[in-house]
Amino acid sequence: MACRFLNLDHHIHSSLEKSLIERKMQYIKDRTESFDDYFPCRIKNCKLKHVRNWLRLFVDHHNNEIKHIK
Repeated sequence: MACRFLNLDHHIHSSLEKSLIERKMQYIKDRTESFDDYFPCRIKNCKLKHVRNWLRLFVDHHNNEIKHIK
């Protein structure tokens, strides 16, 4: 139903693919939660633009961490 609503092709994934997708989503969730501990949003009823800016800040921070590791 969601694929039809978004006008996407429906695909059935293997167990391995499902596992990889779940692991990646959990990684993203864990990283954003730990980032939020350091840079929380304190605005009540914040707007979508503010959420996008917060996510951009997270991505920049994450990319800088990766650069320093390599």
